[in-house]
Amino acid sequence: MENEQIKNDMRSTDDSSSDTKISAEKVHSGRFSKKFAIALVLLIAVVVGLAVYKQVNKPQVKTVTVKKQVVVRRSKDLGLIARGLTGKAVDINTGKIVKAARIFSLDDKAVYLQLDLQNAPKGTVIDYIRYKNGRYVDHGELSLAKNDIKSVLFNWSISNLLANLTEGKWKIATYSNGILAKRILYEVSGNKVSYVYPENPVNPGDSDYSLQSALIVASKNNY
Repeated sequence: MENEQIKNDMRSTDDSSSDTKISAEKVHSGRFSKKFAIALVLLIAVVVGLAVYKQVNKPQVKTVTVKKQVVVRRSKDLGLIARGLTGKAVDINTGKIVKAARIFSLDDKAVYLQLDLQNAPKGTVIDYIRYKNGRYVDHGELSLAKNDIKSVLFNWSISNLLANLTEGKWKIATYSNGILAKRILYEVSGNKVSYVYPENPVNPGDSDYSLQSALIVASKNNY
């Protein structure tokens, strides 16, 4: 009887041990499952976070619309003014300058400007703008009354009484139909020894190439 009781106790003990082992295994398995689930959630959170970060910090591609610039070609000088020269006196018979000069004294009476023309049709408009020491002074204009006029003449007085107004370096920009044709330089000086810089060549890119542009600049500067 005692032996059977002992056997039963031993069986109970074995069963309790088995149950304890099973419970321990279940607890361990449950903890592992929780850790795995937490690790999985963290991994997913990291992946999602990286994806959001990349999207937020993705370089923005800007679409730039390039507008084509239309280059407007200016009108060209047709060579109607073949030559321009200044002088101190004019032949009353021919109406042309007797002797060309670029340097004038305060004792000279006037400066004459002769423009020689070629193939200029009736109605051609000839303009000039005068500058003294780089500043606008005046503007003049005439229209050809007939075809094939050979030359036109302009003149300006020199006065000792107004030496401060006449003395200096002068530039005359001449135009045919509003397009710069020739620049003529001369100087009025109380000193007989002087020098006038050579005439600058005309370039279509010059700021005074267009008569209208030159007059607009002069008006803006209140010359």
